[in-house]
Amino acid sequence: MRQKISSLWHTLFGDPGRAFGVVSLMLLVLLASVPAKNHFSEWRHYQNQYQRLVRGRAEAVTLEKHMPQGIQQIWIPEQGVVDRCTTCHVALKETSLRDIQEQPFRTHPPIPHNLSEFGCVTCHRGQGPATTVEEAHHTTLAWEQPILSARYVESGCGQCHLNHLTGTPKLNEGRHLLAREGCVRCHMLTMADGVVMQGADDPPSLVHIADKTTREWMFAWIKDPQRYSSTATMPNFGLSDDDVRDITAFLVAQSAPLQPNAPKSTATPGTATDLQAGTSLYGESFCASCHATQNAAGNKVGGDLGPELTKIGTKAKPEWLQAWLRNPGDYDPDTKMPHYRFDDKQVATLTAFLMAKKDDDLLANVHLPNATPEQVKHGRALVFEYGCASCHGINGIKKPENFAPDLSREGSKPFAQIAFPADVPHTLPDFIVAKVRKPRAFGPSLKMPQFTLTEQQIDAITTALMAQTDRAQTQPVNMRVAGYHESKYQPAGKAGQLMNDLRCFSCHAINGHGGDMAPDLTWEGTSVQRKWLADFLKNPETLRPTLIRRMPKFNLSDTEINILTDYIMTVYQTPAFDRDEIPAAALTPAMAEQGRELFYGKYACQSCHIVDSKADKGYIGPALWSVGTRLNAAWVYHWLKDPQSLRAGSLEPDQHMTDVDARALTAFLMSQKLSQKSSGKQVAKK
Repeated sequence: MRQKISSLWHTLFGDPGRAFGVVSLMLLVLLASVPAKNHFSEWRHYQNQYQRLVRGRAEAVTLEKHMPQGIQQIWIPEQGVVDRCTTCHVALKETSLRDIQEQPFRTHPPIPHNLSEFGCVTCHRGQGPATTVEEAHHTTLAWEQPILSARYVESGCGQCHLNHLTGTPKLNEGRHLLAREGCVRCHMLTMADGVVMQGADDPPSLVHIADKTTREWMFAWIKDPQRYSSTATMPNFGLSDDDVRDITAFLVAQSAPLQPNAPKSTATPGTATDLQAGTSLYGESFCASCHATQNAAGNKVGGDLGPELTKIGTKAKPEWLQAWLRNPGDYDPDTKMPHYRFDDKQVATLTAFLMAKKDDDLLANVHLPNATPEQVKHGRALVFEYGCASCHGINGIKKPENFAPDLSREGSKPFAQIAFPADVPHTLPDFIVAKVRKPRAFGPSLKMPQFTLTEQQIDAITTALMAQTDRAQTQPVNMRVAGYHESKYQPAGKAGQLMNDLRCFSCHAINGHGGDMAPDLTWEGTSVQRKWLADFLKNPETLRPTLIRRMPKFNLSDTEINILTDYIMTVYQTPAFDRDEIPAAALTPAMAEQGRELFYGKYACQSCHIVDSKADKGYIGPALWSVGTRLNAAWVYHWLKDPQSLRAGSLEPDQHMTDVDARALTAFLMSQKLSQKSSGKQVAKK
C-alpha cells in the first residue's frame, strides 16, 4: 500500500519542487475563481438586467444614478434583522417605474414606512442575509423562513400594529374571529404588548342547565349544533351517540337548581294565547335588535348579539323562560341581556309567543333512557377531556388551564414541531389552514372540534396567527403600535347599579368601556337636553329610521328615570366647552334662515340627514327633525366645527366650517323641534 501511495505522489507531483509548483497553481486557480463567481452571481445579473431595462427611458440617467451598486444591506439591530433584499429589488422606491410589473424590478406600493428603517423581511419574511433567489425566498435545509405569499402579507403589519388597522381587513377579521369563535378560550394567545386576547363570544352558563332545557335537546344540540341554528358558534366535536348521551347525563346530574331566592312568576304558561299580543310586545321591546328569527322565506331577520330564537320553543322550558324574561341576571349574572322589568302579564305573553317557535322534527328520534351512575361518571370524564369548562360555567368544574397549545408565537412555529399530513404542503400557513379547516385530519385522537368557517374566514384566522411571531414578541416597545385596551370603568352609586341591571354596556361605551352597537355616551350629558333624555328613557324614539336595532323600552319607573337622568347630565360632561355657552337668544331667525340655505346648498346635509321627511332622502345619519328638542346648541356648534374631536370614529365628515357658517347651521338645526309623533305630519311646535 505504501508503495502505491508513493507511486501516486510521484506521478502527480514528482520531486518537491514540482509539488510546490502544482500546489501554487491550484491556489492561484482558486483565487481567480472568487472574482469570477462574484462576476457571474445572481444578484449582479439582476442589477445588469435592470440597467438594460431602464436604458432608453427618458429618466434613464436619473434611474442609473439612483441604482445601488454591489450588495446592499439594511441593518435593524433592534430586531436583529439583516436585510439584503434591495440588492436585487433595486427599483422599490422608483415611482416612475410603476408601469414595470416584472420582478425583481417592481416598485413597492405606497406605505407609511421608510424602507431603510424596516427593510423587507420585517413584513414579508424570507431570509434577509441571502443573496440568491432560492435561499432568500424559499425554505432550504439551512433556513425554513420562506417569503410570505401575498395572501397572508397583512400578518407582517400585525407584528407591530396590535389594534384594528385600516388597510388590513383580513388581519382585523382574523383577530375578530379568534375572539368571536372562542378559539382563545382553549388556546392562550398573548399579544406583543403582553395583553392576553379574550373571547368575545358569550357561551351560556350550564350551572342551571336542567332548569333551562331537556336532556333530549342537549343531545341534539351537541350532536349537530348547526341543525338547531345555522348561525351557532358552537363547533361540532364529532362525538359518538354514547359519548353525547353520557355528557348530557353528567350535565343534568351536575346542574344546580335556580337561585332559591329569585322571584317566581305567578303567570301560568299557556294562558296568554294571544300570539298577536306576543308579536307586538316582541316588536315593541326591540328583541330583534339582538336576536334573529327565521321568516317565512327562510331568511334570518334580526341581530346577532344574542342567540337565534327561531326554535326556542323546542329548547327552553316554559318555567325557565319565564324566570329568564323576569330577570336574566338571576339565572346568569354575566349575561348581556338587560332586565326589562316586564310585569307578570308581559312575561306570560312573551313566553307563550316564544314557546310557539318550535321544530318538532329536531327531537323526533331522540329517546334517552334514565342515566346510570356509570354514564354520569363517563360523561364527567368526557367533559374534562374535551375542555367544555373552557367556554361554559359548569357546576363543580373549574376552567382548565393550558388546555390547548399556546398560540402566542404560532407564526414562528418550527417545522420540527409539525407533523404534516401527506397532502398538506410543507409551509406554516398551509399547516394552519389545514388544521383550522379539518383538525381531525392531523389525528383522530385530537380534541379540536370542527368549526363551520368559510375559506375566507380560515384565511383571515391564518393571517392573524401568522402575525404571532418571535419577532413580534421580542421587538422593542417603541416599534409597537399599542392595541386598544378596554377600560374597567364602572359608574358609581344607584345609577351605576341601574346601568348594570339594564346592561347598558352591552351596547354603549362610556369612558372606554362597553360595546359599539349604540352611540358612545361618554359626553351624553353635554350633548342632550335633560327633558329629552328623561322622555327618551321612558319611551325611546327612533333616531335612525333605517336601522333594525333600536333602544329597547325598559319599563323604568319615574324614580329610576330621574336617577339615570341626573347622573348622566351631571357626570358625562366634556371639559372641552360649556354646554350653556350658546343661549337661545344668541340664535336669531335670520341666522336660522342662513343656516337653512347652507344645509340644503353649500353643505348638502340632506344627503345624509332628514329634516323634512317628505322631501329629504338622507338615511345615513340620524333624523334631525327634532334636533332642537334633543341636543343643546353648544354641542351642535362644536360638533359642526369638529365632529371627530367629540366622538372619534364618527362618520360625520369634518367640513372645516367657518365660525359664521357653524353658528348659522346651529341656529337652523336648533329651530327643528318637531315631536317624533308628529314628524310624519311635519307639524312644528311654534
